[in-house]
Amino acid sequence: MLWPLAAGSLLHLAVRSSTGSASDLAILWRSGASLVDGGPLYDAGLEFIYPPLAGWLVAPLGLLPFRSAVVVVVLAGLAAVVAATVLVLRLVGIPPTSPVLPGVLLVLAHSRPLVGLLDQGNVDTFLLLAEAGVIALLVARRDIAARVLLGAVCAVKPTLAPALVALVVLGRGRALVAAVTSGVVLTVVGLLTVPDRGVFVSDVLPLLAGGNRPELAPFNRSLHGAAVQLGLPPALDLVLRIAAFGLACWVAWRRRSGPQAPLEVVPLLMLGTMLASSFSWANYGIYLLPLLVTAVRADSLVRSWPAWAGVYLFATTDAWHVDGLTGLPDTLLRLLPLAGWLLLLGACAGTAHRSTAAAPLRWSRLRRRRATPS
Repeated sequence: MLWPLAAGSLLHLAVRSSTGSASDLAILWRSGASLVDGGPLYDAGLEFIYPPLAGWLVAPLGLLPFRSAVVVVVLAGLAAVVAATVLVLRLVGIPPTSPVLPGVLLVLAHSRPLVGLLDQGNVDTFLLLAEAGVIALLVARRDIAARVLLGAVCAVKPTLAPALVALVVLGRGRALVAAVTSGVVLTVVGLLTVPDRGVFVSDVLPLLAGGNRPELAPFNRSLHGAAVQLGLPPALDLVLRIAAFGLACWVAWRRRSGPQAPLEVVPLLMLGTMLASSFSWANYGIYLLPLLVTAVRADSLVRSWPAWAGVYLFATTDAWHVDGLTGLPDTLLRLLPLAGWLLLLGACAGTAHRSTAAAPLRWSRLRRRRATPS
């Protein structure tokens, strides 16, 4: 019964996004077209801030009329999200024939992250599929394939770099070395093949380290973005960022065991990085999908109402904003996705603490039962 609702919602989203502004894709399309024509990859305003290898991947889009490129990216991105959803659901034992699949797709079709990504023509939809692929390969213990995929993705857009830390937490050290090596090699290849290779090192990397362009500060949903918008002291900003990432690492470390550990560890470290980085878009919440689907398991970190209250805060649309509202109230409303991420991380930490605290108690009871004579 849910399939007509899911299919209709996805179709409506595809049509609306294909006829929208696609502001992110416009930047990629212009840079790709420039590279195809033998011009520079990076524009004077540094709107294109991807690694050089990404330029060659988007170059074919520059051969198409812009509106045609928008349709291609939107449809392909939507297909990537559906494929990623099918994959992560299968990892938790939910087959494609289950009514859970259309239910999840229906929610995604109305969620802030997916609506925002498709409306902007953003490529993070493809990175969600890459994240799901890396997790599936790690669950299957196919570390070689996982490291090749992860290294290649990071060379195109390093959004999945937290998965490199996940390899350490999961005890896949050799896969980490190989992933870093392949990513570095591909990045060097990109640097050597674009005409303005020096711009990436001299201008783009410092820009990203500083939190992107100043005019984008109101859209920054990381803890650093909140600290800047609220005027918090830099020292407090640093402490909060370290604490958030440290907490995410602690929860991931507690959940590192078991055959399906990558389903939780990878998105947990993505969440910690989203909080601690210099810049995070609200749409990055899409990367938490693998963690959220584990709710079907009895031992999941997200089987609590605070966790889903957090999901509600970062997954709902911009309808929270009030026209004419200014100052601190407006800023706080815009930071609701950040509040959702923090609430989700706190809920996961609470569940991890309770589960680990209960383990010694269960063990002591078991020993007492064994010691009692029959």
